[in-house]
Amino acid sequence: MVTESDLELPKIIARAQAGDAGAFGDLYRRYAGNILRFLYLRTREQETAQDLTQEVFVRVIKGIGGFEYRGEKSFLGWLYTIAGNVLIGQARRKRAVSTPLDESIEIADPRGQDAVLSVFDRVSLQHAISQLTDDQQQVLTLRYFADMTNQEIAASTGKTEGAVKALQHRALQALQQILEREGGETVKARSVGAVSQIE
Repeated sequence: MVTESDLELPKIIARAQAGDAGAFGDLYRRYAGNILRFLYLRTREQETAQDLTQEVFVRVIKGIGGFEYRGEKSFLGWLYTIAGNVLIGQARRKRAVSTPLDESIEIADPRGQDAVLSVFDRVSLQHAISQLTDDQQQVLTLRYFADMTNQEIAASTGKTEGAVKALQHRALQALQQILEREGGETVKARSVGAVSQIE
């Protein structure tokens, strides 16, 4: 089924490629929220996520001339790839600066232990994902944030579908091992469940 977005988006992209500032505004209004949410999930800092979202769209403006439209998912894949690259750059800049956790701070959560464990699991998963290779992070991002099939990811990244499947499989195995290693027995059962839900 062809949606209204499928009909409008190629026209907006063509206008943007011709230098129409209004078209960039349209793209920003349509997709900035998705990119912001993705970046916030990875950084957990609202201001940082907003800054990185701006950086993503600056790169979109610079690179859209070379983008070849093959459906909305190809555009989303391109956006999330840019966002992933921006995150990698930010992580490299930030790697030199680390703030130790003040263990004297008491953390109370009125929602109870289950909510705390859920937050802990998400933080553990986020930390584990950051330890994967750039290719593995990209494949998982496109699969689970852009909701792309392995065939679409292959087309978007220039890899074969087999390579994408292998990367995805290795990434999920590595995630499980990292979570088990870092979480010990307490987190082991929950981490296995979290990764199996991703699969």
